[in-house]
Amino acid sequence: MKHKLRLMTLAFASLPSLAAAADLGIDATSLIRLEERSVPGFKDENVVPATQFLGVDLDKLGDGNLSFHLHGWGRVDLAHRSTDEGTTDGDLSYAYLAYRFPKADGLIRLGRFYVYEGIAAEQLDGVSVRGDLAKGFTASLFGGAPVRLDITDRNKGDYVVGGRVGFRVPGILEIGASALREGNTDTGQTADLKNYRQLVGGDIWLAPFRMIEVRGHSSYNTATDGFAEHSYLVLFQPLKDLSISAEYNDYRLKDYFASTNLRSLFNPDKGETLRSYGGSVTYVIAKPVEVSADYKRINYHGDSHGNTHRYGGEVRLTLADRKVRAGVSYHRADSSRADVNSYHEVRGWGLYDATAYFASLDAIAHFYRQSIDTRSHDYEFVGSAGYRILPNLALSGDIAYGRNPRLDSELRGVVRLTWNFTSTSKGAAK
Repeated sequence: MKHKLRLMTLAFASLPSLAAAADLGIDATSLIRLEERSVPGFKDENVVPATQFLGVDLDKLGDGNLSFHLHGWGRVDLAHRSTDEGTTDGDLSYAYLAYRFPKADGLIRLGRFYVYEGIAAEQLDGVSVRGDLAKGFTASLFGGAPVRLDITDRNKGDYVVGGRVGFRVPGILEIGASALREGNTDTGQTADLKNYRQLVGGDIWLAPFRMIEVRGHSSYNTATDGFAEHSYLVLFQPLKDLSISAEYNDYRLKDYFASTNLRSLFNPDKGETLRSYGGSVTYVIAKPVEVSADYKRINYHGDSHGNTHRYGGEVRLTLADRKVRAGVSYHRADSSRADVNSYHEVRGWGLYDATAYFASLDAIAHFYRQSIDTRSHDYEFVGSAGYRILPNLALSGDIAYGRNPRLDSELRGVVRLTWNFTSTSKGAAK
């Protein structure tokens, strides 16, 4: 916790020296959450955490190609502790300098940032560089120290490096091959642990015709010698108002969660496989009415959870020039084990968004085929309302009430103040 606060303090302290930026953007959201927890057999608790989110973007620094980006948050509990991490907490999501080269779409970043390159989805303190090569080829490299999320995240290595090589035909095709390696981390099943994490894989985006789009990726875990993931999606739009999608996902848990630090939860030692496939259809009946139906089959192999069918549909309305939107949906989950994943789900929601006022209402309920802890259903109602005091300043609040197998009742409330500020090189605020 102290390490996180030091990082945030240093990052925020650097802002005045960079304040001469040509373009400045600030997003700030203040939250005060009010919650009453009622757990069977325990004394009721009042939880009041105050959380501040802050994002800053400074563009056109130096020669105009340099920029600085920051986002972080901090929390203080004003009553009972809201988590097990103590009465205060905070995190620096990212804080980095970026330089965009005038040619070849080149970009270099230095600091704390997220990397999404092919099979890589990492948060690190380090450096990354990417750019276009000749004849449609692209390349990217990154390296640094993996970010530890909290004090329980003990299975992080000393370094992570990786990159991607791709080939692009604009508007038609993009394929890539990527790899990463994280050193000094526990990977694999407990009987055969390795001291590194290493993945290789490929990704594709293909749009051979206007109405068809294919995208997906596969990754192979070389530390455990097995495919970790296959994930693919096909989108088909034969008509303007008709969209069809199909997806396929395959996860080998001993390879996909090989480096987890929560082995009891994800349990890569069981060698299970989770495979799912399905699709959806969306059709605009008339200008304000849209309907959709979806189906998903989830298969567990080597596990006692059983297999599940999930299917249902939704009707959505858009009225008053998109100021009013509403929907109602029903889904059914039918598992081969009734005590694990068999239920009916009913949901209704509505949104209103005008120039000055905005509001929403969301209600959801589940009805289980077999009771969980003597309860056969759960429900939750969430209401929200807000007012734009100024074009860039809004005050809003949420209130939620629900009941589930874990809690007799749960009442939560949030008060939110959101401020957005931008200025240009001429000094005009927006």
